[in-house]
Amino acid sequence: MDPAALHRLFGALSSRRGGESTAIELPGADLAAAHLLCADLQGANLAGARLDGAKLGGANLAGARLDAASLVNADLTGADLRWADLSGALLGGALFTAADLRGARLPRSFSSASSLSGARVDASACARSGLDEEAILALAGAGASFDDIASFSSPLRDALASAGAVAESAERSRRLAPPESQRVSAPPDAQRLGAGPESQRVSAPPESQRVSAPPDAQRLGAGPDSRRMTAAPSSQRIPEAPSSQRLGAGPEPQRVSAPPESRRHGAAAGAPRRAAGASRQLAEEPLLARPVELRLALAGAALLLVLATAVALAKIPPPGLLRAAQAGGALGAALLTFALPLLGAERGAARALAARLVLAALVATLVHGVDPSRLAVFRLRATLVSGDAAGRAAAVRLLARSGHRHFDGLDLSGIELASADLSQTSFRNARLAGADLSGAALMESTFEGADLSGANLRGADLTGADADQARGWELAECDAATELPGDGACVLGHPVRAPQPAQDATARSAHEGAPPAGAL
Repeated sequence: MDPAALHRLFGALSSRRGGESTAIELPGADLAAAHLLCADLQGANLAGARLDGAKLGGANLAGARLDAASLVNADLTGADLRWADLSGALLGGALFTAADLRGARLPRSFSSASSLSGARVDASACARSGLDEEAILALAGAGASFDDIASFSSPLRDALASAGAVAESAERSRRLAPPESQRVSAPPDAQRLGAGPESQRVSAPPESQRVSAPPDAQRLGAGPDSRRMTAAPSSQRIPEAPSSQRLGAGPEPQRVSAPPESRRHGAAAGAPRRAAGASRQLAEEPLLARPVELRLALAGAALLLVLATAVALAKIPPPGLLRAAQAGGALGAALLTFALPLLGAERGAARALAARLVLAALVATLVHGVDPSRLAVFRLRATLVSGDAAGRAAAVRLLARSGHRHFDGLDLSGIELASADLSQTSFRNARLAGADLSGAALMESTFEGADLSGANLRGADLTGADADQARGWELAECDAATELPGDGACVLGHPVRAPQPAQDATARSAHEGAPPAGAL
């Protein structure tokens, strides 16, 4: 046995007991000798699995895949195997007592199972399995009973009936086919001939009509001959129908009339059950109909589409539009969750609606946490390339505010960025000629290869900025309030780089070697 596979199986079964529709996918798993009594394995994929000696009594295996599985010595007593796939399965010594196999796909060697007593098989199972008459009779000989045998040939129906392998419902359908039953039920007046017990025996259960098939039973007189029906040889052919076997066990009038009465009582008892089932179904109707849910989801999708279009068409999305996109996107995503299929409806309509609302709230929270300005980055980048000066300036401010501080190689000449926070921003090889950077925060920014010709740096803070390789540095404009990088100074309204150490030494040596003033 594979402990990991068994652990996965028990986890799935626990989820199903909690009301979840968890799929069970364990093809080829080793579950030999596993105890799975009354387990909910409906629709499970156990193809090729090893279930030798497994205890599956009363388990729900409806629609399960057991093709090529090994079920040697497994116990499936009372299991529900309707429409299950057992093709190619190994069934030596397996117990299928009272199992429901209607519609199942069976191997031809299915009769090799150790016990099929009371197992129910129908014509659809035989058709799906491709069983011929020999295989069907072998199943009947192993103890299986057959439902819905109207599609079988008349000789096969008679053979199954004589072997006692026809269920009561199937026997009723089989009885309508032969001409003998038509001869008995044709004259209704003959069934009302007399008020004695003999007339009751003639008109009682449908099974008893088979007793009247021989010529002796067709004499409906009230004489002693009609009373000898239970002792005549023709009555010895009744073992095929359990209800007809009870004709001679007690007082004749009571036994003959009992089966129809029991059926009438069963129908009367079934009516309240059907009414209770209908009321339960009405009680479990969802609080929100499916068309209403789909309309809500459609409204959410339309809201998301409108907001996305508005952000895409705006050259520079204003902060108000971004906030509206954030709130509206959360609402639209929440409504869109109603398009998902409803899960957990079997646990009650109120719980299903609560689960819907919890999922919608979770999705709305996640979407609200997304910064819509990040969604506008592509639009802003396009504005930096093709927009006018005002649009490019606004795009730079919004991108810098949202943390996008890389403007390498862009044409930003002539834009107005006064008092903008552009600290730690990269302007490598960018064109800033004539740009208004007065009062801007440019600390630790990089201007490597940037063109600053005519840029307004009055009152700007360039502390720690890398401007050593900037082009047009001396042509920029500054004032006393300008914080220049390093030991740079503002001379006559233009920034001047600090002299290099090598230049200082050359100037000092030249000064020291000069002749004193006034010397000849």
